[in-house]
Amino acid sequence: MNYPVFIFHELVLRFSYINRQVGRYISSTIEGGDILIKTTSGKIAIAQEFLEKQYRDPSGISADQLRELAAGFQAE
Repeated sequence: MNYPVFIFHELVLRFSYINRQVGRYISSTIEGGDILIKTTSGKIAIAQEFLEKQYRDPSGISADQLRELAAGFQAE
């Protein structure tokens, strides 16, 4: 599915509330079935299911899930 770009921006914004180092959204690609989101300061990989949740029902992603995903941020 092609997602509108604002979905990526919203998700990165949610990550940045947890981890200030995340930065701002630049681009995204699909790698090995996951979505790789590139930011101004690094990258973060998320499962496609989380992008779908962010699109359909952002409240379906719990604070714990967001923290776990944000912990996977890799600074460059």
